[in-house]
Amino acid sequence: MSAREEILRYLKRHPGATVREIAEALGMTQANIRHHMALLEAEGRVTGRVEEARTRRGRPSRRYFLTEKALPTYLEPLTRALLLTFRESGQSLERLCAHFCPCTPQGGTLWERLNAATQFFQERAYMPRWEAHKDGPRVLFAQCPYGSLTRDFPELCELDRIALSRLLGHEVRAVQVGPAQPMCIFAVQPSPGAQA
Repeated sequence: MSAREEILRYLKRHPGATVREIAEALGMTQANIRHHMALLEAEGRVTGRVEEARTRRGRPSRRYFLTEKALPTYLEPLTRALLLTFRESGQSLERLCAHFCPCTPQGGTLWERLNAATQFFQERAYMPRWEAHKDGPRVLFAQCPYGSLTRDFPELCELDRIALSRLLGHEVRAVQVGPAQPMCIFAVQPSPGAQA
């Protein structure tokens, strides 16, 4: 297996990995990984996104993701057919969501449930995080695992909103969603007097 194939395989299992993380996992130098990443980006098989600078010095890290070109596409025609069938059947998204995520929120405080929901979406390659906000917490998805499907099936964004509501036990409102957005953002609406 070539070095580039190893990198692609690693990114498939660990979307959003940095050069340092890939180098450590594969036993290569960071310079070697950067060289291969530049070639993979030129081929359109990998895309890099700059991570927001935190408090550390130096240039921010880039996180790398596979593009649709690097992923098998045989599932997309089947997924489109299933979504069309679901849409035409008039079934509710809540019914579809019941198969996608747990029906009831986990116990604990809202902050504990936010962490659990973040883990749930991390396992599904959304690159999620949550942030405190003056009007309540916000959940952010840096990557959409559905790719171009959301252009034709915006109900997938609504499915994400319903799933978040189920996992958190609170109403969730879409602030910014869709394939044209760099990031999807959902606002959590805590109930009055809810346990924080």
